[in-house]
Amino acid sequence: MISLMVKNNVITDYAKGDGLVGDNVVQFSGNIPDDFYSKFNPSFYLLQDDKIIENPDYVEPSDTPPVNSPTSVQEAIDKLGEVTAKIAEDDNQIKLALNKLGLAVADLQQTKEVK
Repeated sequence: MISLMVKNNVITDYAKGDGLVGDNVVQFSGNIPDDFYSKFNPSFYLLQDDKIIENPDYVEPSDTPPVNSPTSVQEAIDKLGEVTAKIAEDDNQIKLALNKLGLAVADLQQTKEVK
């Protein structure tokens, strides 16, 4: 007997005996292919009509590590940082202009009082 973890007929894990527990575990006591243990990979086999068969849709996992390129979310975060920095710079320029305007108004008031 063998315990099979089965999701949508796809065998994702196994254990000899009753070593697996869970909602998707099937206790299988039928014929096991001779090369089952040596060829096993998650999703390589299906449990279909009480038989273990090779999955015709199986695709071997790629050994290529994922490319470390920025995702669209990361690109959006970077752009948001740039926009925030620009707003902060614009805010400082506005504050400087208001300060100069305030000084100019104060100078005009003093000039008007002197006359």
